[in-house]
Amino acid sequence: MINPGLFDLLVRDLALSDPTLRPKLASQIIAQAREMGVYPAAIGEIYQALGQGTLAPMTIPAFNIRGLTYAFARVIWRKVIKLNTGPVIFELAPSETWAGDQTYAEYAAMVFAAACREGYQGPIFLQGDHFAIESTDQVPAVLERCQEVISSGFYQIDIDGSHLIVKDPQDLKAFHTPNAKVTSEIIKHLRQQQPDRVHLVLGGEVGEIGGRDTSVNDLDTFKDLIDQFLPSEIPGLDKISAQTGTAHGGIVLQNGSTGQMNVDFDLIAQLSAKAREFGWSGIVQHGASTLTMQDLEKLPMAGVIEVHLATQIQNIVFDHPAFPVDLREKMQKRLVVAAFGAEGEKIENTEALTLAQQFYKARWTAWGSFKHELWDLPESVLTPIEDSFGLWVEDIIKSLRIDNKKEVLKQYFKGA
Repeated sequence: MINPGLFDLLVRDLALSDPTLRPKLASQIIAQAREMGVYPAAIGEIYQALGQGTLAPMTIPAFNIRGLTYAFARVIWRKVIKLNTGPVIFELAPSETWAGDQTYAEYAAMVFAAACREGYQGPIFLQGDHFAIESTDQVPAVLERCQEVISSGFYQIDIDGSHLIVKDPQDLKAFHTPNAKVTSEIIKHLRQQQPDRVHLVLGGEVGEIGGRDTSVNDLDTFKDLIDQFLPSEIPGLDKISAQTGTAHGGIVLQNGSTGQMNVDFDLIAQLSAKAREFGWSGIVQHGASTLTMQDLEKLPMAGVIEVHLATQIQNIVFDHPAFPVDLREKMQKRLVVAAFGAEGEKIENTEALTLAQQFYKARWTAWGSFKHELWDLPESVLTPIEDSFGLWVEDIIKSLRIDNKKEVLKQYFKGA
């Protein structure tokens, strides 16, 4: 067993090493962390209890940390311990691995090392976010990537077939069939190959985030199609994502700040109730990190089981007064808006965006392009940024009602 402080050196070597060396370094860090009392886990039993109403309402935050993962994971674990917090999830989308120049194994190692460094022991919930399928010929590659993340301890995976829609469909069944069919195929493969004594927590997505709102009829139709395509003896989805008024990255104003999103909480409650009729745990809310705390506070009682938090973490860093002006200017000059955002959403009409909007939509790729510069930021820069991030994390934990819920973890997991 190593001194927890040595993780500081090990993770820096991991982050800045040649990519070919990272798998071995990551596995060594994970093995050392597991000796100190942390381990990968699936959150399914807690979700099932929340869906059945045997646990008080709470919404589990899923943090996407696109860069400086070790530093920001340490902040999260620090607040988890301080507030006697229940479960939290650390997640990463495939698009964020290349944009942030970090592999899934590297991400897992960073989160594990951060937990040990802060004195946390118990289960760690890792999630593969937005495993998107743009065309059916991508299914083999997606399945291969799923096996990669599972081997690194990611026992939660969100399948996103929402881009597979039929233009001008005759009816809802025709509209949702491609998505339901490919989602069922991936569920079948993953259930047949999941690790011993592990129930993978699988999510699906009905509405493309940023598109039209999902209706109860959409959910009914999608579930009927899943039942049609998936053999009855194979467990299906555990949760479902729907569109209820949010957009990945938030609403970006001309000056690069974010505007108010109009979230339909009544619709969320209706969809969540319907999802639980199907035996699913509830609704997953994407694109919500830029919501106000007043809106986030409404999620638990609306039946939102999980909320994904990515963009606001990035905003706290790049918009912080302590962030070096010269580095931000260098990013602005080098980065260009890609055709797709961090979670696979299409970015259209880029020529109509202001320079501030262009930078806002492009800077998710800065984590990898400027990885060395970010890791070399001095404490005088990092400390105030971490302090601001920590205050936001505290507000998130309290708003989502997971503070003082450590007993929930102890109820379901050893060593918590």
